[in-house]
Amino acid sequence: MTEQTNILEVKDFSVNYGYGEASVRAVSDVSFTLGTSRVLGVAGESGSGKSTLVYGLTRLLRAPGVISSGDVILNIPGPDGVRSFDMLAATEEEIRSVRWTNISIVLQSALSALNPLRRIGREFDEVFRTHDKSLSKDDRKARAIELLAMVGLDANRLDRFPHELSGGQRQRVMIAMALALRPELVIMDEPTTALDVVTQREIVSELYELRKQLGFAMIFITHDLSLLVELADEIMVMYAGHIVERAVATELYNAPRHPYTLGLMNSFPPLHGQREVMTGIPGSPPDLKALPTGCTFSPRCPYAMDICREKVPPQLPLDNGTRLVACWLHEPSVGAAVPVELSKKFVSNAGGAQ
Repeated sequence: MTEQTNILEVKDFSVNYGYGEASVRAVSDVSFTLGTSRVLGVAGESGSGKSTLVYGLTRLLRAPGVISSGDVILNIPGPDGVRSFDMLAATEEEIRSVRWTNISIVLQSALSALNPLRRIGREFDEVFRTHDKSLSKDDRKARAIELLAMVGLDANRLDRFPHELSGGQRQRVMIAMALALRPELVIMDEPTTALDVVTQREIVSELYELRKQLGFAMIFITHDLSLLVELADEIMVMYAGHIVERAVATELYNAPRHPYTLGLMNSFPPLHGQREVMTGIPGSPPDLKALPTGCTFSPRCPYAMDICREKVPPQLPLDNGTRLVACWLHEPSVGAAVPVELSKKFVSNAGGAQ
């Protein structure tokens, strides 16, 4: 697979919850591509559609979740070239053939994902017995020990039950299992949310090194933008099921262009530097059954204009096409004065404007 190949191609992907007139749109017309060995960060508040998006992409949605439209293509490398696998058209048996092997997922709660009645070694053993029958019992154990070492855990953890491990250790076990069959794409669904800040940073650093070592692509979901800037190549910000901004990670973190992205940035205190008053985002995410007219963020936006309450903003290319922003403030025909905090580029280590 070349560096220019997209491991994942998503076009006009939508997910509803419920059926008929009672259904609500949780993910709306999302399109993006993810290159091989690249990391895409997905950020947003709870209820923004982040987890629904990846559960839909991987066909893990539970009723009443329904994929209502779109295309999802997983490009799988092989000895005869790249094979395009249609995730939405595939049968359940075909989907199972690519899970773990080509695409894997680390869920938000490792304690819920791991079987409380099984020792960690048995969990690994089942993965290998199911997906790689060529390995002997000794080979399976040796491979499990190797994987645990990759995430900083001793071999004796194989004899432990999940409740005997700390939260950080359980998440490391889940990451090791996700990498067991060397998939081309790994999805992390808020894997550090329930962990303390120090453990979060340790796991993010380990993921960064593992990605460099193994070359897999990754989708990393979180509500903490400061985590993503250390790990992701690009960041996609979601609100009410829509993409409101997508940009190179450092560019987005240093110079957010959407008011919602700026609000997320101001919701988390920096670990270093002077103490600051955190402003956050006023109000609450909208009810998906009764979305506001126009821009769904307009009721919470301090810069909202009349047009924001009347029309849905298009995704506008900014910065020579390196980012997309769905905000009327950046539409030249509107003639709005863009607030200075949404127009400057900031130097994060200096704390001042460029």
